[in-house]
Amino acid sequence: MQKLVCGAVVSAALVSGITGCSSGSSSSSTVTVRVNLNQEEFLDAYIWSVPITEGGQVTKDTDGRLSYTEYQTEDDSEAKFDIPSQEIQEFLLVGKIADADTEMDGTTRSCQWVEGCTVDGADVAFGDRYIQSGTLWRAVAYDLSKNERVRITPFTELAAALAYERLYVESSSSWESVTYYSANSVLQSVSQLSRLIGVDDVQSSQPADLTEINSWGGSQATSLNSIRYGAMIAAWNHLKETYESSGTGSYDTFEEAVEADLLTNNGQLMQTGGTQVLTLAQLLQSARDNLAGLTVTNTKAATYVATVISALDGEIAELQDGELTEVIPETLANLMGSDDYDDYLLGLKRTRAFVDVMRDYGNTFFEDDYREQIDSYVDMVKEVGNQYEDDLNNFNEAFIQAARLYNDCYLAGSCPTADSSWTWLTSIDSYDSSTATLTLNGGDITISQMVADTNTTDDDDEPTSSHAIDILIDGTFNVGDLTFKVAQVYKNDRKRDGIETSTGVRVYFTNEVSALESESSNERIGYELRYSDFQIYNPATDGTDDELEFTGSFRLFYRGVRDPQDSSSDLRFNIDTVVLNSRVSDRINDDGDKDKDYSTIYIAATSENASDYYPDREFASFNGFFSGNSSSGFEKGSVVSDLVTYETGEETTSGYDVQYLDVIVPMGESKRYRLYPTAEKQDTADVDHDDDTDEMVNTYDVEVCDLTGSTSTGWSVDTCDPKTRYYGEANFTDMVNDIWASGVISRIEIPGRGIYFVEWPANSTDSHSCLVLDELISGTTLSGTLYSPYVLGLNALRFTTMVRLYNEPRTLLDVYLTMPTEDDYNITAALSHDYSSTTSSTVYLGTGKNLDRMVFNYNTDQNFETTGSLSVYKDGVSLSLEDGTTESVDSTLTAYLNQSTGATPLPYSYYVTDEGDYQRCVTSNTAEWTKTFSLDDSVFYLNYRDVVYGRIQKENGTWIIRYIDGNWETLY
Repeated sequence: MQKLVCGAVVSAALVSGITGCSSGSSSSSTVTVRVNLNQEEFLDAYIWSVPITEGGQVTKDTDGRLSYTEYQTEDDSEAKFDIPSQEIQEFLLVGKIADADTEMDGTTRSCQWVEGCTVDGADVAFGDRYIQSGTLWRAVAYDLSKNERVRITPFTELAAALAYERLYVESSSSWESVTYYSANSVLQSVSQLSRLIGVDDVQSSQPADLTEINSWGGSQATSLNSIRYGAMIAAWNHLKETYESSGTGSYDTFEEAVEADLLTNNGQLMQTGGTQVLTLAQLLQSARDNLAGLTVTNTKAATYVATVISALDGEIAELQDGELTEVIPETLANLMGSDDYDDYLLGLKRTRAFVDVMRDYGNTFFEDDYREQIDSYVDMVKEVGNQYEDDLNNFNEAFIQAARLYNDCYLAGSCPTADSSWTWLTSIDSYDSSTATLTLNGGDITISQMVADTNTTDDDDEPTSSHAIDILIDGTFNVGDLTFKVAQVYKNDRKRDGIETSTGVRVYFTNEVSALESESSNERIGYELRYSDFQIYNPATDGTDDELEFTGSFRLFYRGVRDPQDSSSDLRFNIDTVVLNSRVSDRINDDGDKDKDYSTIYIAATSENASDYYPDREFASFNGFFSGNSSSGFEKGSVVSDLVTYETGEETTSGYDVQYLDVIVPMGESKRYRLYPTAEKQDTADVDHDDDTDEMVNTYDVEVCDLTGSTSTGWSVDTCDPKTRYYGEANFTDMVNDIWASGVISRIEIPGRGIYFVEWPANSTDSHSCLVLDELISGTTLSGTLYSPYVLGLNALRFTTMVRLYNEPRTLLDVYLTMPTEDDYNITAALSHDYSSTTSSTVYLGTGKNLDRMVFNYNTDQNFETTGSLSVYKDGVSLSLEDGTTESVDSTLTAYLNQSTGATPLPYSYYVTDEGDYQRCVTSNTAEWTKTFSLDDSVFYLNYRDVVYGRIQKENGTWIIRYIDGNWETLY
C-alpha cells in the first residue's frame, strides 16, 4: 500500500491544485443559416461547416483535419446549416471532379471573363462551365441570426485570413497581430475587405453573375452594389489564372500570395505600383475592363454597368503610386449595435477585474483564515505520511508474509519455523489442519481460507470451486509505532450472514480449485492484496492533538504474464489495478462520526499493457512505471532482421478472382489484404445524390483476413473481417499504398515487445509530394526497429479527495489522468471550494451559490498539438462601475491552449483530394519525430462567457496579457 493512505499523494495533488489548478461553455441554442457560393454560378459543390472553439481556433481532430459537417449543393449554390447561436463559425467551399464510376457530377462554375478563361491550359468561353476542384475559399461569421445568409467568395477568404491574424485597435488606430478568431476581428475583417473593394458587405451582398447581366435591372442601390461585387470577383479570378499559370510565384495559390501581402500591410492593399502580387489598381482596372466588354441589352442594366464603370474610373484616377490604402473598418459600436457593444465593453471590464483576482489566486482562492487552516491540515497529513512511510511498507510486507506462512502451513500440514527477521510475528499459536485455521501472536491474528467468488454476477455467492482462493486474514498487526487492524466485511454487518468482501490475499490459479494447491500442480497466475476493512493509527497519539486515523478499503491486483515470444519463460507479475477508498479522521475509533476535521481519499488506477508488458523482475514495482524491460531484445532500438515478409498473388475465393497482399509477421499478427474486382452494383445509397437508387455504379471490396501457420509449415487464411465496400474501380497499387500510408503495415505491434517500425521502400513522390511505395517484389523480407517499447503505463487514474474542516466549507479535488507513456498524457483536474453539491462529467465539479472552482485540462497525447485549458469560476467578482458603485458577478474565465508540437520531420499530413475527401500523405518514412513544444512559446486565449477577450503570451521573458482593445498588462 506504500504511502497511499497516508497523504503524500493527497498533499501533493491538493497543494498543486491549490496553487495552480474543460472546456468553457458554449451556446446551447442553434439557428438555421443559409450559405451561398460566390455569384451563385457554382453547381454540385461541397460546403463544410466548421465550429470555432472557445479559444478562437478551428475545430480539428487529433490528426489535424478539420471537424466539419458537409453539405452538397445542387442547382442553387446554397446550403442550410444548423449552427450554435452567438458563436463564430467557419464555412469552406470544396470543389470536386466528376466521378464516372458513381455518376457523381463534378463541381462546375461559369467563366465570368468576357474574353474567356484559361483553365489548366484549356480555353473556356465566357459563360461556359468548367470543373473546379479542391479547397477554395472560406467565410468566417459571428452571431448569425435565423435564416441569415452568408456568402463564400475570394474576398471572404481574405477577410477570414485577416480576422485570424490581425485585430484593429480603435483606441490607437492600429492593427495588432493575433492568432485567434474573436467577435471583434471577424466583424472588423469583413468591414475592412468591404471598404477596400467598395462593396456594402463582402459576406452578405450578392455578387452579380455577369453572364446574366441583363437580369440586373432592379433596385438601383442593390444592383450597383451587386454588379460591382460581381466585377471584382471576375477580376480576381482572371488575375488568379494569370498568377498561377505563370508558375513563377512564391506561393502555390493566388489567395495565399495576396493574403501574405495583406497581412504584411496590416489589412491594406498597395494602391498602384510596387512589387506586391496584387494592387488595388490591378483589381479595379480588371473589373472595369471586363464590365466594359459586356454586351448589355437591358437598358436599365446597361445604365447600372456604365455607372459602375464611371465610379471605377474615378477611383483608379485617384490612386497613388507606391502608397498603401488607408482604409479602416467601421467602428465596433456600429458593427455590433449599441446593446451588444455595451455588453462587449462590460465583458472586457469584467475580464480585467477577473484577471486582477487571478493574479494571486494561489493565495486568494480560499478565504484568508481557511487557507491557513487547510495548509496546516495538509502539512500534518503529509508529515504523517513521511513519518510512518517505513511502517506502512513493513505492514504490507508483514501482511504478505502472513499469507505466505499460511500457505506453507496448509500445504505441509504443519507450520515451518518462522523467519527470525519477521519482527511483527511474536508467536505461532496453532495450526488446526481440520479447519485449516492458523492463529498467530496470542490470538491477535487468525488466518483461514475459502473459495473466492470471482463471478459476482451469478446467484451463487458461496461457490465450492473457482479459479481463486481467498487466504482470509483477520486481526491486529503491530508494526513500528502503528497499529493495523484488518477484518472481513460481512453481509448486513453480521458474521453469520457470510462474507461479502474478503480481506487477505486472493490467489488465482490456472485450473479451478476448491482449496489452495501447490504451484507445481496448478500454476498461480495472479495475486490480489485485499484490505476490505482496515484501520491504521498510532495508539500513542490517542487523545492528543496529533491523533489521526485512517480507515477504509484497499485492493492491489498483480496479473501474471509470460513473454509472448517465449512460452517457456517464467511467470512474472504486473501491477494491474489499484483501488483505495479511505477516510482520514482526527478521532481514533470514531464510530459515531464525532470527528471535527476529516478528509476522504479515493484512488482507482488501471495499468496500460498489464497483460502484454513483460517486466524484468518477478513482481513489478510502483517505481517501475514507464520504465521498459532492460533485457536484451526489449530495449528501444533493438532490430529484428526478418520481422516482416510480404507476398503478393492472386487467388479465387467465393467465385471471385482476387489479388492479395500478405504481410507475414511470425512474432505478431499476419494479415492478408484481398482486393476484389470491380463490379456494378445498384446505387441503393444514392452516392451521387441524384435521388436515383436504381442506377448501377462501379464498386469494389477490400477484405482483411487473419493468417495462421508458421514460416516452416506455410500460411493460410483463418478468419476474415467483413468486407469494406468502396465506390470506383479496383486498383491493387492504390490499395497497397493506402494500407501503407495508414501506418498499419509500417508500424507493427509485437506482443511483449512494443511497436516496431518497418521501412518499406518508398523512393518517389506523387504530385502532392507524398511518398509512394516502390514496386513490390513478392517474397521480400524487411527488418523492424523497436521504437516504442512496452512500458507499464496508466490506462486510467482517478484521484478524488474531499477535506472538511470544523465549521468550514468543504473542499474537493478530483483528478483524472491517462498516461500510456511518460510523454503522452491527458489530465483533467477540478478543485471546488464551498460547494453545496456536485455534478459528474470526467471529474466531479462542485456547484452552489458560494462556489469557487478551478478546472484544469492538459493533453499531450495528440500527435501534432498540445492542448489544454484552465477554467476558473469565482463567486462575487467585484467590478467598479463608472457611477462609483460596485457590482459583484459570479463569473467564469477560461484560458485555452492550442499549440503545435513542432513535429520534425512531419511524418504525415492530409490534403483534400479532387474528389473532395481527405487523403493521408506520408511525408517522412521514419519511425519517430521530434516534438519541440515549449510552454514558454505557447499562447493562451482568454475566454469570458463564451467571448475571446485576449491572449496571454511570453514576450521578452515576461508573461503579457494583451486584450482585444489594445491594452496590455503583465500577468504577474
